[in-house]
Amino acid sequence: MSDLDQSQQENLALYRRFLDAFNSGDLAEIPRVIAADFTDHHPGFDITGIDSYLEALRGAYSSLDLKGELDELSALGEDRVLTRVKLTGTHLAPLLGLPATGRKVEWSTTEIWRVQDGLFVERWAQDDMLGLREQISSDALNLAVVQQVSDAVNQRRLDDLDDLFGPTFHDNNPAWSCESLEELKGIIQGAYDGLDFSVGLDALYPASPDKVIMHITFHGKHIAPFFGQEPTGKEVSWTSLEVYRLEDGKVVERWVQADTAGLMRQVGVPLP
Repeated sequence: MSDLDQSQQENLALYRRFLDAFNSGDLAEIPRVIAADFTDHHPGFDITGIDSYLEALRGAYSSLDLKGELDELSALGEDRVLTRVKLTGTHLAPLLGLPATGRKVEWSTTEIWRVQDGLFVERWAQDDMLGLREQISSDALNLAVVQQVSDAVNQRRLDDLDDLFGPTFHDNNPAWSCESLEELKGIIQGAYDGLDFSVGLDALYPASPDKVIMHITFHGKHIAPFFGQEPTGKEVSWTSLEVYRLEDGKVVERWVQADTAGLMRQVGVPLP
């Protein structure tokens, strides 16, 4: 601090006043450190005027219960301050198009503040918004759940599905529709018995905020009666495109478009 002139020391002190007010939610103090014509250059959140900035702060408090922890504070010339801040909070309300998750979040921001006449008049900010979104998005959790569904089916651990599906699960499939997981497990077991199949996962990707899309290829052998046809011993394969909807980390609904007609043809079912 001793190497800084008085104006630089005052600028750093001004930022500390701002951060204290920010962390305490003291919106009455904010206009005493930020000018009325304040301009905020923040990708996706550009703000002009203290009223707009205060409104943005209210939104941040309500959606994230936001707090800042100072990692670096430096003077840049006579009228600028450089800051690096770790932001923390809890996801309490919809944000970035995603519903509240209640999750703890943490991300960083780097900022340059310009001072004029003892007040901040301009700011440039770069936030790790991608990192924040990943923390509040259900994509990673939902992908992991559906991956576990695929693994359990492929490894014939059908009882493991009990922990992955919700009690209201419903299956939408042109070939059959199931009103419960137990019905679905019965159909899968019948396919094990008749077709001795394995699952090849071709693609798995999120469809935010609550869905996962899966494309799979089944490979098997017709070893027992299936679709009313006696076993042929033939190798069979078919594809399926499936959409899973999840709530609270559980599968509650599925839509399936499978090449059922192609499979029927392979096991000898007469088709029109």
